Amino acid sequence: MGFFKSLMSVISTDGKTGTPFKLDKNHTVYYKGDGVSKLDAAHVGGFFQGYGYFTETSQSDIQILSNKAGDPLQIGYIIGGPGVSPETEEYFKNAESGLQKFFPERIITFHLLDVNLKQLKTL
Repeated sequence: MGFFKSLMSVISTDGKTGTPFKLDKNHTVYYKGDGVSKLDAAHVGGFFQGYGYFTETSQSDIQILSNKAGDPLQIGYIIGGPGVSPETEEYFKNAESGLQKFFPERIITFHLLDVNLKQLKTL
């Protein structure tokens, strides 16, 4: 995972991933677009810490994206492989109800992203 974190650090400097918000040494929320802010990234990071996705022993990053205020919010789980188990997909999708309190009346979509932030799958 050290290589993965180094790769993400290099990728994040190109502006394509968004602005990094470091929750801690193992977790970063990249936020991109005029419809999300650093505060949104902080809320999302704190939520995923409480949800159990960001733990002390895991190295996980996500991207949040929204082109303008009121547009759907896209949550991208950055994964190291081609996919995840159906149970993990369900776990990711179940985060919506908790995130909805930070983004009331906004549609939230979930995606699996590769390390280059290319979309692999919409959940």
